[in-house]
Amino acid sequence: MKLIKTIALISAFLSVPLSTDILADGNRYFKDRLYHSEISAAEAYQALKSRGHYYGSHRSHGGRALLVDVRTMEEFAAGHPKRSYNIPYPRVCTGCDTQTEENFYWEVYELANGDTDRLIMTLCRTGSRSVGAGNVLANPSEYGIDGPAFTNVRNIWEGFVGQYKYAYDGGTILLDTDGSPVALDLNNNGEMDSDTADVYVERNDMNPDKDGWRNFQQLPWTTKVNYRNAYQNDPDPYEALTLTPVD
Repeated sequence: MKLIKTIALISAFLSVPLSTDILADGNRYFKDRLYHSEISAAEAYQALKSRGHYYGSHRSHGGRALLVDVRTMEEFAAGHPKRSYNIPYPRVCTGCDTQTEENFYWEVYELANGDTDRLIMTLCRTGSRSVGAGNVLANPSEYGIDGPAFTNVRNIWEGFVGQYKYAYDGGTILLDTDGSPVALDLNNNGEMDSDTADVYVERNDMNPDKDGWRNFQQLPWTTKVNYRNAYQNDPDPYEALTLTPVD
């Protein structure tokens, strides 16, 4: 039985209007935004491909754009964008001490060689932790950090894995008969796919119906961790992780 129902007509009271009375800052979790703005996974990829400054709508006024993957070491080892750097935030990361806002800020500051005008793009699994990370960089004084603010921070709002997308009828989200939003079957296989593991048994990151970097976006990613993109340039903790490869 298909999990997505075709809805030809739905009552107005079962639709969610898009109201201009409530305007979110752009991230999908309706969190406060202290950094500059959001950036899509596709445009972030284009920024990374640029050999010099990136002159898209999100300009890098400093050096080459940097993608900071703020997920845990375990998540990073299971797959991450090529040319990304792992600086875990804001939780305990396997193989390292508890990550604080201050530690995170100075790690990124060092990575950027102190260039606070550089385009910094933050990434997590679905676009939530990366909001907090972007806020720390853009307004360090709010967190008691005595350092200059980064002026060009963008959050990759879809994240690496992503979330489901939903159907619209004009300006309203379609709701199913039970009142839940009608999700889109992006890969047209007749069902809403669940998160599954394809790299390590412990990491359910594959889902072609989700809109993240590695899934529906299908942007380049890798499991290779070397000293250049490892946290504190040390790949050993990643190799020491207890992860089971998928057969």
